[in-house]
Amino acid sequence: MYLQCWAVMCCNVPQERVFKASRSNNFYMAMLLVILFLSTLPAMYTIVTIPPSFDCGPFSGKNRMFDVIHETLESDFPAWFGKVFSYASNPGLVLPFMLLMVLAIYYLQSTSKTFKEANVELKKKLQMVNLFSPPPTTIVDDNTLA
Repeated sequence: MYLQCWAVMCCNVPQERVFKASRSNNFYMAMLLVILFLSTLPAMYTIVTIPPSFDCGPFSGKNRMFDVIHETLESDFPAWFGKVFSYASNPGLVLPFMLLMVLAIYYLQSTSKTFKEANVELKKKLQMVNLFSPPPTTIVDDNTLA
């Protein structure tokens, strides 16, 4: 029983909550992620679809704004860095990596929930054992027990 008590008090501590805005921490984090995604949509739309001005500005003479990235990688960085960047930005690598991150988040969330449930069960066990255990004996004298 002491081992279970030690496990509850020391080892099986639930994770600290970062945001305490609501009881549902996952809902709050999902809302933050959706708002972040929605706030980047206008800028991404502008970068990808609208052609820049042809005679003035930092993107003059380019078909799209993101052509500057490709030009910078070719001229300012070594050739190996451009290869590494092109491999790292390949959708065949990015999409599985994102899927792996989603699965890792799901796994960590489910283990956190399991630890919380285990904490509740172990605390209930400890309360039940404390209710049914006899009171401790104290020594009044060297020879007698109270």
